[in-house]
Amino acid sequence: MSKPGTMVYSILDRTVQFFQEPKNRERIQQNCLDPMLRYILDRMFPYIILTCILFSLILLMSLTSVGLLIFQLHMSSKQAVAQALPISAATVAANAATVAVNAVSEIMLNQAPL
Repeated sequence: MSKPGTMVYSILDRTVQFFQEPKNRERIQQNCLDPMLRYILDRMFPYIILTCILFSLILLMSLTSVGLLIFQLHMSSKQAVAQALPISAATVAANAATVAVNAVSEIMLNQAPL
């Protein structure tokens, strides 16, 4: 008595041997697989192109947003520096005048006869 399923194994072995022969493999590839792949790619090509275009647009919009953000931050920092400069210049001028007055008065006090 034979094991159950031996006939299935023998059919599978024959099928595997059939597909391993180079002549049969080439026929299957040329007559079945290549036309199916060509058909699938022809059907998917518009979607692939659309996906590439959308990805490019999203990338362009992201780069533009980052560029505008950097430009805006750069301009706001320039405005902050421009607004702070007159205050600091006035403060520096006042401090310089105070130092000059103090220096002159110190010199005059040192030269005055006692």
